Amino acid sequence: MTAKELRNKLRPSASCCVPIAVWLTLSNLAGCDLPPVVESVFDSDTAEAKMAVDVRPVADGTPADERNPVGEPRALPAIRQELGISLVRIESGRFQMGIADGSRFGRFSQCEGPQHTVVISNDLLVARHEVTVGQFQTFVSQAGYVTDAEQSGKGCNGLDVASGNVVRKPDCVWSSPGFCQTDDHPVVCVSWNDATAFCRWLTSKTGQTFRLPTEAEWEYCCRAGSDRMFANGDDADSLRGIANCGDLSLKALCRSLTSTADWNDSYPFTAPIGSFQANTFGIYDMHGNVGEWCLDWFDADYFAKSPEADPQGPEQADTWHVVRGGSWYNNPFSCRSSGRHDGIPTEASTTNGFRVVAQFSDKN
Repeated sequence: MTAKELRNKLRPSASCCVPIAVWLTLSNLAGCDLPPVVESVFDSDTAEAKMAVDVRPVADGTPADERNPVGEPRALPAIRQELGISLVRIESGRFQMGIADGSRFGRFSQCEGPQHTVVISNDLLVARHEVTVGQFQTFVSQAGYVTDAEQSGKGCNGLDVASGNVVRKPDCVWSSPGFCQTDDHPVVCVSWNDATAFCRWLTSKTGQTFRLPTEAEWEYCCRAGSDRMFANGDDADSLRGIANCGDLSLKALCRSLTSTADWNDSYPFTAPIGSFQANTFGIYDMHGNVGEWCLDWFDADYFAKSPEADPQGPEQADTWHVVRGGSWYNNPFSCRSSGRHDGIPTEASTTNGFRVVAQFSDKN
């Protein structure tokens, strides 16, 4: 069975998304057995493969180094084999960060200006996909980690489809977010603290420093060379096929939603990684699926004073960290490249997850 066929087999049907009482308990439904991570296969002669740091083992168990012209840290092959994390090398460069018209979306876009030039000085190794449930499970098992939502006993925030309200439920945690997920779905109900703990664990296993992307690095990778609203256009319809955002499949379950996409992608909640088209950098789900924690503290006025080269965000302007990309819950325009969201570092939501990055150097 191909990766595409397996993803289609796992695509949730309407019967897998029926609300039970007011809270979805789909993670307990039959048919949600966790499959192995789906491998992403590509032709080694393509431009994407030439940029890739893909350390998939060959049949005899040795790393396929010939498919990695840029080289990789020696510890990464085992991590790729164990966790299924695939990295792509993104070259340094400059871009226009933010939105030209800060009033375009009213108060929601006021923090996205002024638009300004940003230089990313160093090449990066960026995860092609968001961290998955299966990968996070390995971390939890090996590190004995307990998430913030579990430690607090309060659980995380999620959508009550009956009322359309965001509610909090103690048993809503990363392993049972209230809807059906497999090992191949992006992990949710993780706080900023949980995401950075995963990065520290991954660093300790590889000897390579992994972290969350800065907000500037994230937008650079999301835009993938584009200066438009989204990576491939300015209209909401340009997200069709590349983003899992709030759509008709979600609206069918939550009738109170008024501003969703006018198409049905069959994923009312999270979609398995790689279900949608990658951007021109070879990175998936930068628009939608789950909002992604960034390294930076959030400051609504930071763009007016941020440095041009490698901005790291304010030292600590507030109690919030940056979240980027929008999610399965957000309307298409909330998933725009310049869109800025925020979250308290100890809080978790069924809409938020993360991806990892590492600095690339010739020593790799």
